[in-house]
Amino acid sequence: MDLCYLESKAASCECCELCKGRIKPVFARGNPKSGIVVCGMCPGFDENTKGVPFVGAAGKMLDVILGSVFKSDGCLDDLVYITNLVKCFVQPGKKLETKWMDACLSYFTVQLSLLKPKVIIGLGKDVCSYLLDINESISNMRGNIFNYMGIKFICTYHPSYLIRGGGVKHRDFNKVVDDFKTAVGLM
Repeated sequence: MDLCYLESKAASCECCELCKGRIKPVFARGNPKSGIVVCGMCPGFDENTKGVPFVGAAGKMLDVILGSVFKSDGCLDDLVYITNLVKCFVQPGKKLETKWMDACLSYFTVQLSLLKPKVIIGLGKDVCSYLLDINESISNMRGNIFNYMGIKFICTYHPSYLIRGGGVKHRDFNKVVDDFKTAVGLM
């Protein structure tokens, strides 16, 4: 099995009712050989229409974070691999259900087994709590290095959280940049 085959399987998945709201499946973007996987929880509206993760406002903020970390003139997508745990769109305001995460978990774990990353950066409490099976606030989880399937796992704030508090002027913006720098340092 390779990533293209896995992506095609995820694109036709009907394991839960989220497939009914799927316009385009959202699998990943970036460099599968980068060694760093950035993982959010689920695609938003923009991602659902384009079929690419983190292309809306949160994606633009993620690009600012990546630009702050890598100081690169090249394509930021060459430096990390970006995905979501849940591959189909979840309506804004709808509470994430464990059965949706459970339905997509096998796609994510196979993705990781194919990618063999050195580090995973989890964006936000939902994905970090679910994958690590820890019921803590994101502020308590961030700044620590966890283990997920033998891979170093760093929790940090979600870009949408930063946007709600002023973007690059948010009091936690530099903490997120530092978390990404920590991930790079673990490579």
